[in-house]
Amino acid sequence: MAAGLAALHGQGVSLCLFHRLTGLPCLTCGSTRAAAALLAGDVSAALRLQPLAVAAAISGAAAYGAHTYFLLARRRYVTLRLQPHERRFALAAALSLAALNWAYLVWRGV
Repeated sequence: MAAGLAALHGQGVSLCLFHRLTGLPCLTCGSTRAAAALLAGDVSAALRLQPLAVAAAISGAAAYGAHTYFLLARRRYVTLRLQPHERRFALAAALSLAALNWAYLVWRGV
């Protein structure tokens, strides 16, 4: 599916309704191209295209690797418990990162 979307994008077809209506990139604009760059081993190009998606993908891969290790080694799981004020801070940090990422995409004109 991603290859088909990339081929359509290469032909100039815009499937993003948000982009078509506003002329601005959406929050995930460039994620498919960034994933293709990551798979090709070009981390710097991927980060230029979509920094938040690349950071999330790398973090997710590391978490998946750690989870797999704990399953295979029959180790105890790591549990993250946040207090209410820590949850609010984590949510504020996530929203701030998303807003900064979107501002970057608008600035770059992706």
